[in-house]
Amino acid sequence: MSTFAWNESYSVHVQQFDAQHQKLFEIINSLSDAMRVGKGEDVIRDVVAQLAVYTRTHFLQEEVLMRQTGYPDLAAHHDQHTRLMSDVEKYKADLDEGRKPDTVAVLNFLREWLVQHIQKSNQGYSNHLNAHGVH
Repeated sequence: MSTFAWNESYSVHVQQFDAQHQKLFEIINSLSDAMRVGKGEDVIRDVVAQLAVYTRTHFLQEEVLMRQTGYPDLAAHHDQHTRLMSDVEKYKADLDEGRKPDTVAVLNFLREWLVQHIQKSNQGYSNHLNAHGVH
């Protein structure tokens, strides 16, 4: 049973980004599911590594379309992406150096990011991209 279920309130009405956001849910849910059975520490390294790679690719794709369509809040959105990537990279560095982050704290951080970034920040580009023919 997934902790974070995708629903229409997360949709940005851009098919490729909705699919990518759903993949982010899957990655985060894999941590939640493992934690539920006492295996969070066993999967945290893989989850953080997946997030580091996947979010970087996803963010670049979002920013390319924003740039191509002249999205006026691109700089602010890029700053949010940079902050998130910095946080994920810090978790990854901690794991690489043998320090285990608190899995509950990581999960809460990711959940908060999902809600704040996808439901709020990304909704700002939704109408803009749709108006420029991106669906």
